[in-house]
Amino acid sequence: MIFKRKLLILPLSLLVVHAPAWADDLPWEKKLPFKQATIHYELTGSEQGKDTLYIKEYGKIRAKYHTATTTIMGETTKADTIEITDPDWITTYDLIEQKGEKTTNPSKIYQAEYNKLSAEEKKNFERNATELGAGLATNFGGSVTQKSEKLMGYDCDVATVGGMSTVFLLHGSDIPLKSEVSMMGVKNLNLATKIDTDSAIPDRVFAPPAGIVAERNPEMENMMSGTIQHMVATLKKPDGAKEIQQAGPMGMMGTGGMEQMMRQGMENEGMSKEEQEEAMRQMQEAMQQLKPQQ
Repeated sequence: MIFKRKLLILPLSLLVVHAPAWADDLPWEKKLPFKQATIHYELTGSEQGKDTLYIKEYGKIRAKYHTATTTIMGETTKADTIEITDPDWITTYDLIEQKGEKTTNPSKIYQAEYNKLSAEEKKNFERNATELGAGLATNFGGSVTQKSEKLMGYDCDVATVGGMSTVFLLHGSDIPLKSEVSMMGVKNLNLATKIDTDSAIPDRVFAPPAGIVAERNPEMENMMSGTIQHMVATLKKPDGAKEIQQAGPMGMMGTGGMEQMMRQGMENEGMSKEEQEEAMRQMQEAMQQLKPQQ
């Protein structure tokens, strides 16, 4: 099932992508090196297909078109989705099932929580965020190297975690230009093949598809809000970065909210209790490999 694959890879993906993002400015203050761009990707491995990422306003507004076929353990599924991101919302449309769901943009929640802090807590938060970004992947058996590679003419930060994932991120951003994942029998390569910063982008690519109304996803919203509140509440402490590093990846994301969201998602997918327990067991095994290095 597509959901099961996402379930196993989600914590790893969050860790890899956000480790470099914390290393410099506050994540919601970052700007991409181009005002607009269209990035084309090829997907190979267990998942085969293509992605097209449209970007404007230096990354504040994005639309990702994803078309792929995934084969895991002999089971093949198709995906055809659109994900539209603006400063307020992240909205995903499934063109096969003709459904849509929306959640608050995490950056908006981060800013709201950050703005609640006192001046001293903000200083702690900013210092800890920088320290966390610099050492997070290393503490979980991986590494982050700034500007260590070039792809498509752009400097990339390379993040690895636990020998299971390597991501080449556009320097100082959360935009992957290459990602390799090998986990629980799932092997995927997502590679950018073209970056076009000159051609005009039609407004229609940022518009919702006709006939699909996106609904709020309370499970995802609650999980995400809980995770961010947990992060901010910890990072505002004088030794917040150290506390998060010692907690490990699931501790970093707030285990309770994450597990609740995953179980609710599995129920929605029609997975049996036995399948749910097996999926959770596999995820815990994967997380064991990401425990902080002593």
